[in-house]
Amino acid sequence: MVIRLKLKVKSIMGRSLEVVALVNSGYEARRPELLIPAWVAKELGLYPALPQGAVIREYALADGSRTRLIKIANAVEVQVVTEDRITDPIKCDIVIAERAEESLISDKLADALGIVAIAMGEGLWCFRDELGKKVRKSVA
Repeated sequence: MVIRLKLKVKSIMGRSLEVVALVNSGYEARRPELLIPAWVAKELGLYPALPQGAVIREYALADGSRTRLIKIANAVEVQVVTEDRITDPIKCDIVIAERAEESLISDKLADALGIVAIAMGEGLWCFRDELGKKVRKSVA
């Protein structure tokens, strides 16, 4: 099991969507980033027509294949939604991965949202202000 969280994502286009996203401590970023599949970007009004300032880059993957990623700075506000709490919105960049199947939370976005991994393999986590007081479980 891994840590998956329910997020409310609101785009600069004024559209909102709830998605389940994987906390990925190996997804290192300079700023808070949320990687999203193309279908999520489409629902948010950010794809296939890209807003001004979008940057498109092609990357080589470990298996030798190539993929295209689209980065849009400050494109969304993200909140964690739990059964008893909704966090304050965090403005972040998005990365659209056309071949992705699920959304990924970068290390810096997890930090900004106050997410603390307690046991990644068991899907256990808490908010920073709950450390030592409460343990939460990953959403399915």
